[in-house]
Amino acid sequence: MNKPYHELTHRGRALRLRCMALKALERYDLRVARLSLITNDCNGIFRVDTVASEKYLLRIMLPESGHDIGGVSAEMTWLAALSRETDLRVPRPLASKMGELVIEVGCEGVPELRLCTIFSWVPGTDLGEHLNATNLYKLGRLAARLHAHAAGFHRELSLLRYDKVFPFPDSVILFNDEYRHLFPPERRVVYEQAIEWAQTTIDRLKANGEPMRVIHCDLHQMNVRVFRGVLAPIDFEGLMWGWPVQDIGTTLYYFSDREDYVELRAAFRPGYVSHSP
Repeated sequence: MNKPYHELTHRGRALRLRCMALKALERYDLRVARLSLITNDCNGIFRVDTVASEKYLLRIMLPESGHDIGGVSAEMTWLAALSRETDLRVPRPLASKMGELVIEVGCEGVPELRLCTIFSWVPGTDLGEHLNATNLYKLGRLAARLHAHAAGFHRELSLLRYDKVFPFPDSVILFNDEYRHLFPPERRVVYEQAIEWAQTTIDRLKANGEPMRVIHCDLHQMNVRVFRGVLAPIDFEGLMWGWPVQDIGTTLYYFSDREDYVELRAAFRPGYVSHSP
């Protein structure tokens, strides 16, 4: 435990996060049989198997994820509502023994307190392995159902607002001097024009009177699971206040480089409008 956390190897950090995960699990009413690391690339993600053969996912938020207690609490609040009020197969938040959906945990050898959450396990494989017209129709309908629920979900949530091209609080470094070699004048003009177009479109959304709602903001094929023909959205940590068209844009972007993009997009639209014309 003498070596600083930031000097550890990938495996060394994982071992320390495992200690933190075990400490977090003490605050839940679970009899743990096995704890398995899935990844610690962005967040620390562990699979939890219980004595009763139940499966859960434990997530330890790493500082580089940029999420604070307000954002994580908002994520858990909407997931809890989706679990109660729909039959969508979403990760169901598990409360601690004290009724908390988000806990803070400290552990020797790991800097800072970390936010920890536990969800029900969502079985299946990535939608990216099953991209076809049938599943894109289902994805369109899934997106519409999320947007419809969000339209009636009125809570004060601490989330970023997707009302500008760069919604994150970080400084925009795109055109800093250190990157000048990547942006000769003719290329920079293209980027600046694209930013202007995108902001103009967002301003039209703001002006049309449609209220902002919670959107997933990362609903692509790697964040949707397929199990026995049913699509299940996961990874809700990127939630923002925004408009459905922004969510749809993200979804379509992630397979826009495929040769069958036109066919897949054509299947997504009727799936969406079958629920929300």
